[in-house]
Amino acid sequence: MTTITPTVQRTWSGRRTLLVVVGAFFGLVSLILFAIGGFGLWAQQQRDNGYFTAGPERVTTGSYALLAPSLEVGGTGPDAFYTDDFLGDVRIDIESTNGTPVFVGIGPAAEVATYLSGVSHDEVADFDVDPFKLSTTAHAGDKPAAAPADQTFWVASGSRTLDWNAVGGDWSVVVMNADGSPNVDAELSLGGTLPVVEGITIGSLIGAVLMLLIAAAFIVPTVATRPSAPTR
Repeated sequence: MTTITPTVQRTWSGRRTLLVVVGAFFGLVSLILFAIGGFGLWAQQQRDNGYFTAGPERVTTGSYALLAPSLEVGGTGPDAFYTDDFLGDVRIDIESTNGTPVFVGIGPAAEVATYLSGVSHDEVADFDVDPFKLSTTAHAGDKPAAAPADQTFWVASGSRTLDWNAVGGDWSVVVMNADGSPNVDAELSLGGTLPVVEGITIGSLIGAVLMLLIAAAFIVPTVATRPSAPTR
């Protein structure tokens, strides 16, 4: 004859309550990390040919150039932008809206400043995302001495698409008409592979699983029932 051993509910104590609370905290952290990891997986599915993109947005200036100055990549100062490991590969797509061929280039900030010294141009001081709006500072001057494509200091440039593997340094981005004429009018899209997103996604999912296991280790033994001692 099989004897069924009855179970008894363990009495609650302050220690058991504390263990459940701690376990619930780790469970909450696990849910947050799962949400971050899930969003990362979704975001990676939205990439355009491997790039996270923004735009297109229209950029205009009545001067000879639109300058985004001193983007410090991989620096440690207060004006540092992002590390090259964060940005990965950068892509800028540009299309003229007035029929004049356009040019976009990335070059060392000091050499770009020398090229645009004495040239009428607008410098980006700030920007808003929604709605997109550039705040610029105008610099008076004359026309450039030569067309932008004739310069040799560009690390990346293009008339339709610019591709650049971001490396550390102090860089400037310039948008001009290809012939160096005034009245730049174009639509611009920015993209980056952002390898950091994949790292955050994987790290969040691994962390979520670990937090869930820790939560279970705190909660399950605490709330589990135990068999009563057999009677003789």
